[in-house]
Amino acid sequence: MALAVIDFHSHMLPGIDDGSPNVETSIQMLHMAAEQGVQIQILTPHYYPWKEEIDSFRARRRDSLSRLKGELTPELPKLLYGAEVAYFHHMSKQELSPLCISGTRILLIEMPFESWDSMVVDEIATLCLNQKFRVILAHVERFLSYRGNQELLDKLSDLPIYMQCNAEAFLKWGTRRKALELVSSGKVQLLGSDAHNLSNRKPNLAAGRHMVEKHLGAETLRQMDQAANTLLQKELVTQK
Repeated sequence: MALAVIDFHSHMLPGIDDGSPNVETSIQMLHMAAEQGVQIQILTPHYYPWKEEIDSFRARRRDSLSRLKGELTPELPKLLYGAEVAYFHHMSKQELSPLCISGTRILLIEMPFESWDSMVVDEIATLCLNQKFRVILAHVERFLSYRGNQELLDKLSDLPIYMQCNAEAFLKWGTRRKALELVSSGKVQLLGSDAHNLSNRKPNLAAGRHMVEKHLGAETLRQMDQAANTLLQKELVTQK
């Protein structure tokens, strides 16, 4: 069976966060993704626990999805939805299942934009080991400039978690080397566009995939696709 191209991180839902402002933009973004070969598009609007309750977020997400679904056409990617959950202390004590990617226990977490500490590692470990979430750490390349985070990222990589890089990281000279190292070392298994709009943060997964293949080889890209497909398919089956 051919492996699907999956975009694990995007902000294409209309009017819910700082991503797509309306349905028309969302449809254009989805067409761009389809033209780049994306077959499964995962919609992950920002969830900030200090701004709203989960039920309120879910209601807004449901409304946004309803408006988008009325304009979908068969050539567009299959849509799954979840959230990009901003890390917060003691998050393992909250009921986070409603924020997982639809039909799974996969939870996309955006780590703090600061130096982490051992409590952060312990919290992620609790989510993975005790609560059995399949945690994905979003755009990990963005956090390595903070003091001590490289060492803690190494510790996190020992957990049964996944790490995701943005396609953009492979396209810029200043971040490409580190992004490629994260993939070649096996720390990063998943890619996402983190697309927000049609201008400076447009869908670009194909360009990122091209750079991975160019520098690390077709087999590395195939292994990333295999990891993405296995994670999603296994979770969808398990949760049925």
